[in-house]
Amino acid sequence: MKVSSIRTDKNGQQFLKNYEFGAFLDRIKTDTASFLIGFLRDEASPEAPTRYRHYHDIPHICVPMELRRQENGAIGMSVFNGLVVLEVRQVMSQKACEAVKRAAMVLPTTLAAFIGASGHEVIILVRVARADGTLPASEVEAEPFYALAYKQVAHLYDATLPQRVTRMTPTPRHTFLLPLDKSPLTNPEAVPFRINATGNTTIDDQADEHLLALPERRDVQEEDMTAYSNYERAYRDAIQRVAAHLGNPKRWGTKWYKAFVTGMATELYRAAWPQEEAVCHLWGHLTFKDEPGLTEDFVRRTVEAVYEEEQTLKHRQDLARETEEPVMQQIIRRMEDRYVFRHNTIMGYTEYRANHTWVTPWQPVTPQVINTFTTDLLLAGLNLNNHDVQYYVNSTRIRKYNPIEDYLMQTGKWDKRDHIRALAATVPTRNQAQWADWFHTWFLAMVAQWQGRDRRYGNAIVPLLISDQGMHKSAFCRLLLPPELRSWGYMDNLSLAEERPVHLAMSQMLIINLDEFNRISPLKQQGFLKNILQLPSVKVKRPYSRYTVEVPRLASFIATTNMADVLHDPTGSRRFLGIEVTGSIDVSQTPNYAQLFAQAMEELDSGARYWFNDEETKVIMAHNRKFQQLSSVEQFFHEFFEPTLPEDPEAEWLSVAALMMIIKERAGASFKAPALNAFGRTLNGLPELVHRRSKNGSEYCVKRLF
Repeated sequence: MKVSSIRTDKNGQQFLKNYEFGAFLDRIKTDTASFLIGFLRDEASPEAPTRYRHYHDIPHICVPMELRRQENGAIGMSVFNGLVVLEVRQVMSQKACEAVKRAAMVLPTTLAAFIGASGHEVIILVRVARADGTLPASEVEAEPFYALAYKQVAHLYDATLPQRVTRMTPTPRHTFLLPLDKSPLTNPEAVPFRINATGNTTIDDQADEHLLALPERRDVQEEDMTAYSNYERAYRDAIQRVAAHLGNPKRWGTKWYKAFVTGMATELYRAAWPQEEAVCHLWGHLTFKDEPGLTEDFVRRTVEAVYEEEQTLKHRQDLARETEEPVMQQIIRRMEDRYVFRHNTIMGYTEYRANHTWVTPWQPVTPQVINTFTTDLLLAGLNLNNHDVQYYVNSTRIRKYNPIEDYLMQTGKWDKRDHIRALAATVPTRNQAQWADWFHTWFLAMVAQWQGRDRRYGNAIVPLLISDQGMHKSAFCRLLLPPELRSWGYMDNLSLAEERPVHLAMSQMLIINLDEFNRISPLKQQGFLKNILQLPSVKVKRPYSRYTVEVPRLASFIATTNMADVLHDPTGSRRFLGIEVTGSIDVSQTPNYAQLFAQAMEELDSGARYWFNDEETKVIMAHNRKFQQLSSVEQFFHEFFEPTLPEDPEAEWLSVAALMMIIKERAGASFKAPALNAFGRTLNGLPELVHRRSKNGSEYCVKRLF
């Protein structure tokens, strides 16, 4: 088993190296030659730059899977190692870290436990496998398996460790900075924890996201680690100043400790610490929590009181002036002290997270969250109701955030390689060049739809992947989006039974996969589905909203099926790209998403066409004839007549009524005659059937087969 090391230089270039697991454990026992990790733990100070200057020199380690560089330049999975990474963060001492390590090794599923780069977290490697003992073979399969495995083993280790596992967004691409631990613990005989794919973790998941619990941060990013080091050094300096000011009395009693908390809050305010950061550090670092009256609530109230006093214009003015502040201004100030807000323009609601360096996942501001905010403010002595809080969090004072724009603007410069057609090439089909061109146009239309480049038309084309089971069609559809967008922007279980949820999904999803397309009835295909595919905008009622609004459509559609004759439109199926998949789709490589979307952005900016012209539409309609399911009327027509040209000696011109009468006469009671105009529309949908206008209406050139 190998683990991968990734180092990114200041120019964004990535360097990949793989280690045998045993060599990795030996490697982490000593610091780097330049003592980079030691400096990371000790060097940062408040006066230092906002970035640790040697951060780029420390590699990130990926343990869940062995990585390799692919032909497209992206780094993807080579082998899934069957390991889940758990981290216990904010461990306050070396002794506490060792206790967490020893507790983790009690479980037979623990492969290794060691102290992380900052010296204040413990990393635990847990062996996992499916119920039958197998492991995912591709990254597409590994992602949902890892997410499920992470949830199940995290709750297991919560019950064993002296400190709760820090919750992170589970991904097999999880990395951590190169650790430093002179005595890592390992168990080569560790047995895999068998993951139950049908396990229900709903209740536990709700406990993880309990709103009143201290939020825990996600994976360590560069800014997180730098801020952590800076704050730790500043906190130690503040302790020395406060202790020197208070002195060391013979008996350290509760009174002294409360004065210490007050003095620390004052020092941290003057060092420009966010209020919530001060609360977290003070309560997390106190070693005398058993003293009477020293509770987390006392620390929070003390910090709030000090910050309220210090935040006046003269820092130490009478609090009477503070009480003259309007209630709404107090609400906004207190809310911004404790939380960071943004309005997600795609999902249509405000999101929040705690205002401290331990970066946490963004959560929607639900009615339950509003009630929590209101309760906290009431406990702080403000006279308000929950409507006051709603006025703020649902106002234009909250900054807007568009996750699509945020992702697309970070894709970088296109390297001029055709990544879109290369992705299409992973789908084997009979006419590879035609499919690559069609997919390229559809992909550009998808990105143009996200950006709202043309609000008059929606992306009405649907690639329809047709093959036997087990060809990885659904996996290919999921691969079209990067993990950052896939987690919320991909859907493959949309029901067309009701109009409202379909419109809501079209306004929030990026790709909708109409999986098992053959289950959609002909009536739905020709009516509701045909209509929604061309919509440029939809009317929806957003979550937590009382009004119906018209919003731009975002979603593009793709479809999969195991049956060939699935199209039912008698006038011609021009909205579908029927693709007969002739072999297993290669989903072993991860697309180079940055370059994939950089190509689409640059081509669209240069004026590339992202729609099909009339000639291409005719080719598509002719191509789709092989996937058309013939109605009983069409089958009866082809049983007795054959389309031909006027030059044919046996050709004759017959009207719609004459054709129907002859078929009914020849077929008898087995022919269920449709309405005359419906039969005419069916005949008009036959591209090879020549027709003309006469005084008796439309006439068709046919040759009798009887």
